[in-house]
Amino acid sequence: MSFGVCFFRLSKRCAPLRTGRWSFHFILLLISILPTTAAELHLNNGDRITGEVVMRVDDKIHFRSPILGDLVVAETDAAVVEEPDTPVESLAGLPPPEPKPKSTPATADTGSRVAAVPLAPPPPAPKPPRWKGKIEFGFSNQSGRTDALNLSVRTEAELKKDLNHYRANARFLYGKTSNIVSSNRRDGSFRWRHEISERIFTQSLSSYTDDRVAGIDLNLEQNGSVGYQFLRTDRHTGSLGAGLTVQYRDAVGVETAFNYLGEFFQDYTYKINGRLSFSQAINALYSPDSQARSISTGTSVSNLTQEAENYKVRFNSALQGKMSERISLNLRYEYEYDNAINNPAARTDQRITSSVGYAF
Repeated sequence: MSFGVCFFRLSKRCAPLRTGRWSFHFILLLISILPTTAAELHLNNGDRITGEVVMRVDDKIHFRSPILGDLVVAETDAAVVEEPDTPVESLAGLPPPEPKPKSTPATADTGSRVAAVPLAPPPPAPKPPRWKGKIEFGFSNQSGRTDALNLSVRTEAELKKDLNHYRANARFLYGKTSNIVSSNRRDGSFRWRHEISERIFTQSLSSYTDDRVAGIDLNLEQNGSVGYQFLRTDRHTGSLGAGLTVQYRDAVGVETAFNYLGEFFQDYTYKINGRLSFSQAINALYSPDSQARSISTGTSVSNLTQEAENYKVRFNSALQGKMSERISLNLRYEYEYDNAINNPAARTDQRITSSVGYAF
């Protein structure tokens, strides 16, 4: 009896101890079987530790790191950032699934889905071609042993549109030496070139001239020709051609009539650099029919006429230097010989002029 009483008493004393021990083991068992969350511990000093949150008790974070082991950090010294669950595909060594495209609203007409892509602004419309040209002024004055005055004004404009190339020119020349007018001329021309192929083109040239010193009251010419561009590079362009010219002339001492002349032309342009360029052109006309003109004997004018070959040669060249985008300096050499002019001293005309140009 005494043994049984003693065992019963001992059992009653040990019961509370066993109960507390079982409770502690039960809590650890629950913690071990509860799923832990993958997280990242951000310390106030900037360090970051990857692991699992074990529990949070008494304002403390119990954190388990696979490298540093179990850590206990106060809530005020760190913060826990939860990480998303690891996909099953990555655990199995498979690539992650591709994201599904977002659904787009269906169009009203076809029902097909159209991605919402922002439309780029349309490119600006090309500017229509416009005329480009320049006007030149040349002036010289000499006094003393010889009094001389020379004035030249010229303008030219160009337009390139598709397969057509237009060019217009106008010129006024005036000169006086020792109070005698040595030059008084106005002329102008309009040229139209149309490209048939990469090298071949047709050309129409209309021109007007009056020269008071040479005795030409009116000279009109209309030319039609075919040309070939034998040279075309970034710096060099050159062409030549031939055609037929119809001429009407009203001049002193020359029969007023229409004449037909064969014509040959050639032109060349060389862009030396971005500011300096050189251009040259030659034009020759010849008629198989002679030009009838009156002759003078002594101080009287005879009614007799003589036949003269009707041909004309024109040559001009120009060196242009750009001082700015608008202003240029120009040096020109021009030569012309017209055998049909009645006055022999006026058949040849050559000049060297310098001028200042303004581009527009």
